[in-house]
Amino acid sequence: MAAKRVAVVNEARCDRSPFCPARQSCPAGALRQERLGLFRVSAPKVDPDLCTGCGSCTRVCPHGAITVVAR
Repeated sequence: MAAKRVAVVNEARCDRSPFCPARQSCPAGALRQERLGLFRVSAPKVDPDLCTGCGSCTRVCPHGAITVVAR
């Protein structure tokens, strides 16, 4: 059986945008951000139970902060 693939966020490369295109593009809703203020949010966190490893988030992240790895 093949290992499950999941997305991983490199927080050092993430700009923590409240309008994160990677979060918005995730078909499984696996990326979540914690609200820290009006226009401040945390770096996206990946829910490994929801992530399908499709890679759509990696294609739209403008900073290349997300990679897909074997779990």
